[in-house]
Amino acid sequence: MTGPGRRAVLPTPDGLHVVIADGPRERRFLVLAPELPEPGTPLRATVAFDAPLAPQIAGIERLAALMTGSDPPAELTGYQTDMLRRVLQGLDAALAGASLRDTAAALFGDQRTSTDWFRSSPLRDQVRYLIRRGRRLMTGGYRDLLAGRFGRGPA
Repeated sequence: MTGPGRRAVLPTPDGLHVVIADGPRERRFLVLAPELPEPGTPLRATVAFDAPLAPQIAGIERLAALMTGSDPPAELTGYQTDMLRRVLQGLDAALAGASLRDTAAALFGDQRTSTDWFRSSPLRDQVRYLIRRGRRLMTGGYRDLLAGRFGRGPA
């Protein structure tokens, strides 16, 4: 098996367990064959309907990219996913006319907001940042997100 990332193939009685680690993610696949197929061999993938489909399909797409030598699609880390959720919630609140303090309470809870909310508080700055970031996504920055570039760009 060639290509980017760390790889391991573990033979078991069920088949070959293939592990591909690229960046913060690790993908595991069960190959129902005594050996790995040659590059270019058509493969069939199975998904379980008793589990969420999106992660399974993303894994299949990632494996297909790795097997064909193309770059796998970018993925958000857990931190980036949480940040994106807060950015979008902050944007929704701002567009609905909520105050910064109300937005902070919705995002971080009433207790933290009542304790940490003052004119020059980091919490207030963070809420402003999240809203700016959301507006940037709304006005075209979403293209960067779709292209796998959800970094700390200009806010």
